[in-house]
Amino acid sequence: MKILAAIALMVLFISCGGEETAGSVTDETTSAVPTVYLEAVDSIGIEMGDSLYVMGAIEGLSYGPDGNIAVLDCALACIRIYSPAGEYLRQIGRRGNGPGELQSIAFLGISEDGHLILTGDGGEILGVHQFDYYTGEWLGSMPSLGTPATCIEGAEDSFYVRKDINLDTSSGELLILVSIAKYACGDEEPRITYIEDTPPFDPADMASQIELVWYGYDVAADFSGNTYIAPRSTEEAVVIIYGPDGEETGRIELDLEPVLRTEEEIEMERLILTAKMSAMGNDQMPPIEPDPYKPLIRGLEIDGEGNIWVQHGGPNVPTFSVYGSSGELMYIAEVTGDHPDGNSWRFYIDGNGILAYAEDPADGYQKVYMLEESQ
Repeated sequence: MKILAAIALMVLFISCGGEETAGSVTDETTSAVPTVYLEAVDSIGIEMGDSLYVMGAIEGLSYGPDGNIAVLDCALACIRIYSPAGEYLRQIGRRGNGPGELQSIAFLGISEDGHLILTGDGGEILGVHQFDYYTGEWLGSMPSLGTPATCIEGAEDSFYVRKDINLDTSSGELLILVSIAKYACGDEEPRITYIEDTPPFDPADMASQIELVWYGYDVAADFSGNTYIAPRSTEEAVVIIYGPDGEETGRIELDLEPVLRTEEEIEMERLILTAKMSAMGNDQMPPIEPDPYKPLIRGLEIDGEGNIWVQHGGPNVPTFSVYGSSGELMYIAEVTGDHPDGNSWRFYIDGNGILAYAEDPADGYQKVYMLEESQ
């Protein structure tokens, strides 16, 4: 029962991953393509001083339809809006238990028409919460059946993509049900379901169960109706592409070598996973043993030209394979500069630019980085 409670807590108290098909592309080598270098040209966030620029705990980034920067701060239970130059503009949401107020929140997405979606606990409702990005007005909250969605990605019009994890004991044994689907804002049922899976449940492998809730899959969506899904794995690196009708249109298979974590990285991963469980209110857990290998893919983004940015999981320097919309490898992108926390960087990329933040910042405080191609 403790294991069941632990999995339930992971779902309930989140704060935030063969054969070729037609259209498949296999990345056999990267030696023939150029390397593009990205540099952080500006940042938002300070250690001490003006509270409007001190970040509590960043759990999500996005550009708004107007090009401003939205920062989900789960410690402050709000979304802050900054200009592209880093000037604070306004706030959406606030901490509280009333209608439209927020508590534990994570996973930010903004649809093409300006619906802002996040998940977690707000207004005493555990589920999906929607706001008008432009006005900040609360549009409503939709309770989950005990399991708030994760991996929110804004999509075309008023659509968004999300991952749901549910627990099923109807057969007499504990099953974890995972689905990834596209919803219209305000709808309770999905318009398109891409993946339905029942991953194995091993009570002795709590690290994998925690990672399934927090990560499990990397998901991206564009404003043309396409959805991209990359299962987090240490054995295969594949991006599955779905068209506007929900049918699979192709796969990108990357030839990436698995990378062993160092002893220091294993201990850091163990501390991060333990801290996540403790934050969920469960300190009585079996020992957590992280996978000795890093995931082959740890990020997936789509830029304004429809190019697919696949973040490699192995390198400590943030590195992407960038593919054209038809699946051809165009170039490799690497972040330049001295960033000892680069292995914990998470990115948001669209037509407005490239944003990033460190989950485990080396300086001891978080910043939002704005990156551009080096000249």
